[in-house]
Parts: sequence; C-alpha cells; structure tokens
Amino acid sequence: MAEDALIAGAAAPAGTRWIRSAPVLDSIWSLLVAGVIVVSSFFPLVDVQNPLFRTGEAPLRVYVLGLPILAMAAAVVAMVRRSGLLAAVASGVLVPSIALLGSLAGALFFDAVSPFTDVGTPVALGCAALGVIMLIRWFVYHPAPILDVESRPSLLSARALFAVGLVLVANVVVASLRDDPRWSASFVVATLFMLLVPLVVVASAAVRTVAANALAAGAASAQVVAVVVSMLDGDGVGVASVFALRTGGVGVVALGAAAAVAAFGAVTAVVESDSDPDVTVDDDADWRWAFDDDV
Repeated sequence: MAEDALIAGAAAPAGTRWIRSAPVLDSIWSLLVAGVIVVSSFFPLVDVQNPLFRTGEAPLRVYVLGLPILAMAAAVVAMVRRSGLLAAVASGVLVPSIALLGSLAGALFFDAVSPFTDVGTPVALGCAALGVIMLIRWFVYHPAPILDVESRPSLLSARALFAVGLVLVANVVVASLRDDPRWSASFVVATLFMLLVPLVVVASAAVRTVAANALAAGAASAQVVAVVVSMLDGDGVGVASVFALRTGGVGVVALGAAAAVAAFGAVTAVVESDSDPDVTVDDDADWRWAFDDDV
C-alpha cells in the first residue's frame, strides 16, 4: 500500500502520475507561486512616473522579495528531503504575500482609478489568483489522517487554533470597517484578500492535520515578520494599515498566538483510534444491521 499510495485526494495512483511524490508536487507549486510573485515586483502598479509605485520598493519589498525567497529555500529543501511538513511551511510563508498583492491589485483594479493603473496591477492580481488556487488545491488534496495509522493534533489544540483564527477574522473585519467603511467592489475584494491568513488558520484548525498546522504556523509567523519588517523599513514613518493587511497590535498578538498553538498542536500530535475518548463513535445507531434483525 505504501508503494502504490494515492496522492492525497487524487483520482489516480501515484505510479500513474508524472510527479509521484506529494511533497515534491507541493514544493513545485510553492516555487511557481513564489517565482511569479518576485517577477510581479518589477512592474509598477500605477501609471505615474513620480513616484514609481511598485511592490518591489520599500517598505513592501519584504512581501514580494523576502518572504518568496524564504519560501523558495524551504521548498527546495522540502523537495530534496521529501518533507511534507517543510512543503507546507513553504506554502504558508507565501500566504501574506498573496494577501498583499491581491488586496492592493484588487483595490486598484475595481476602483474608479482603474484607468490609471499600470501593467503591474493585472500581473499582481493574476499572481494572487494563482496563489489562492495553490491554497485551495493544498487543502483539497490533503485529507484527514486514517485512525489508528497516522497522528494528528488533539481536538483541544484544534479548537484553540480555531478560536484564535476567529479572533483574527474579527480583527481584520473591524479594522476594515473602521478605516474605510465605504462599501464597494474594491473594498470587498481587498478585504477578502486581507482575510486570507485568518481564513487559512481557521481552515487548518478545521482540517486538523499536522501538515495543516505547519501551514498555519508558517502563514501566521510570516505575516508577523512582514508587518514588523515593513514598519521598520518605512523610513521611520510606519506603514499604513492597508499595507499591513489591517493587522494592528491585536492582530500581531493573535498571529503570534496562532503560530504558537499551531506549532504546539503539530509537535504534540498523537495517533487516534476508535477507542480514543475524544473521538465519538456511535455504535448504537439505529441504521446498523445486526444478525438477529428481521430480514
């Protein structure tokens, strides 16, 4: 079974696919998304000569250069070592970059100033869309572990991670409504992308796998690093809330808690069985057939 195992969620056996290793496939996706994010940093977002507004300049370069390069390094190591956890971390590190590109490009593309946008706006929006596809694919093709076979985080740690994720969602929504309460297509698209890291944390808690916890820890830690570095790289004037993905002080603390809870859940994962008290099995269900039932 180990030799002919299915790639998680796939329809065909691993032996019939071009890329038989799931960690290698995840790493290739991370390398692809990281590469296009780096390329997008060289294109201006707005069609003005002075100042030249592109994400590759300070203070946003940590999102489009620093994090993608870090993700590339992790993906290469994951590919060499066939490590699913490192591949998950590489994908998670890219989440804040995807969120920033999507929020900025989406806000510009759907706003009234869209006629003045430059080629970088559709390029950045396309990169963000590709990143979202990578994340959706990641969660679809990584099912829950099998009972009595594989380890997974405890229900308690999953519930704690889910609660922290809801706090992150509420923090972004409240900050968005406070800073820019005008309802428009650009506001909705930008806010949805800013919610990407919180939604990844919530989804990882719901999936409750070791790899999902690694993904959530990588995403939360990467956003904390990106926000702090971008603020320090802003010539002492700080960074606007929109460039910090509406994180704020509460968000930084919650992201740190999410990273810690996700890492703890991954480290303390254990093999569950039907006899585990945290796993409910209904052996008295009426639909079960018994040998003495009337035919």
